[in-house]
Amino acid sequence: MPAPPDDMSSHDSVRESYDRIPYRTGSQSQTHPDRLATIAFLAGLSPAPPSRCRVLELGCATGGNVIPMAFELRESTFIGVDLSPVQIERGREEIAVLGLDNIELHAKSILDLGSELGVFDYIVCHGVFSWVPAEVREKILDVCRDHLAPDGVAYISYNTYPGWFQRRMLREMLLFHTRNVDDPEARAAQSFELVDFLADAVADATETHAVYLRAAREHLDDYRDQPSYLLHEYLEETNAPIYFTDMVAAASQRGLRYLDDAEPHEMELDNLAPAVADRLRAFSANAIEQQQYLDFVANRTFRRSLFALAPEAPSVDRHARIATMHVASASKPVSEVPELRGGASESFRTEKGKPFSSDHPVAKATLVALAAAWPRAVAFGALLDDVTTRLTRAGVPMDAGAILPDLVDALFRSGVVELHIEPPPCANTVSSRPRASALARRQASQGLLVTSQRRRVLKLDDPMARFLLLQLDGTQDRAALVRLLDREVSAGRLDVRDGDAPITRPERIPAVLEAIVEHHLRRMAQLALLVE
Repeated sequence: MPAPPDDMSSHDSVRESYDRIPYRTGSQSQTHPDRLATIAFLAGLSPAPPSRCRVLELGCATGGNVIPMAFELRESTFIGVDLSPVQIERGREEIAVLGLDNIELHAKSILDLGSELGVFDYIVCHGVFSWVPAEVREKILDVCRDHLAPDGVAYISYNTYPGWFQRRMLREMLLFHTRNVDDPEARAAQSFELVDFLADAVADATETHAVYLRAAREHLDDYRDQPSYLLHEYLEETNAPIYFTDMVAAASQRGLRYLDDAEPHEMELDNLAPAVADRLRAFSANAIEQQQYLDFVANRTFRRSLFALAPEAPSVDRHARIATMHVASASKPVSEVPELRGGASESFRTEKGKPFSSDHPVAKATLVALAAAWPRAVAFGALLDDVTTRLTRAGVPMDAGAILPDLVDALFRSGVVELHIEPPPCANTVSSRPRASALARRQASQGLLVTSQRRRVLKLDDPMARFLLLQLDGTQDRAALVRLLDREVSAGRLDVRDGDAPITRPERIPAVLEAIVEHHLRRMAQLALLVE
């Protein structure tokens, strides 16, 4: 079943589709000016500082991504553009509530954008490129060419082949099944119903198609409470995946040079088995072809690519640049007291639970130091001092300064550490009067999803955690928080439990509430929900 044609009638239908069913948007940390500046800086550019820059987001929807940026970076300027007036109006209402004066949202077609925009240090187009007609895709690239600063960075995300060949099969089955259904909610419900039926029909089969259908259900299970994802990802008139090399060629025709991807470690050839990486290099005539072969290996479905106008910089001292940055890592040591001396292998786990180990003293001391600082990012010089102190205390006479830049670079390329031009503004300890951002408190009053100080969307489905977050305006100490929680429990609005059983003895409740407050405050610090 062929996809509908890319004509301008489909462009008009996009507006109606997003007006009827707004797409749920939230902070995308990969699009943040600090992430874009970091990658550009390491590539030899001189990007604008995130705290003083101009940002344009194409297809901003309700502003769920750009509004948190504007809230954090008050001296920067943000403009969001979206085709849907309904979504833009919702975003403007949020801006007014938050009292932001550094952001504007415009209900406008990308096709109508002209010279009035001006020049931007960062242009973001997330979740748009593959879902709009060909003329709009071309215009997106034109906007990046015409409105990007000399050392600016454009972020464009898009669906990619070969992975989307498989997903296209699912899309076309869903389009066929819902071909006579107009109501969006009914289309989503019937799509989930079909996916369930197909997966159940081949529940015991082992052939490739059966495995694919079961995997398709697992993929969509994550979005059953978010039908807008299924509607806009799989059931829109336009969904135009592209090979990476074709995307780079289209950008190059407009003078845009591929810089990197927003998750560099996912595109790092050296993270593959050495034999596989060597064969890919042998297949490839250049770095762009290497990336395409890497997509073949990974069966990649989606990319977040960065482009620049600036010509390729001469070789830069990457390690010298890293030494001016901030470093962070969510990886944690498995041992309670890791052994830092050489010869002893210590295990660590990444934020996603992936295990790895090292026996190098500097590597171990670095990861232990960063774990202690998390979620804060540490200035490279301060990290070097910390690592040196830890090695000295462990009786390891080693010049960490000669090793640390290369080590941090290797850990960054493997996805174990993050690098920042400007550190995320978060606290890693709980103060006497803890405070969450006004943005997070506002979001918690509206639902389960809140934006952390590390620009990530978190789901707070614990009623007590959400209640406590709402109180964290910097005026309440722990005793006051316990009293507020006790009031909610006494009124029956919150329930105190010991496991699955409610606590019925009144004399136990105060101590339990104190423990609950302490637990949630420490957890919020780890989740980067607290500010200094």
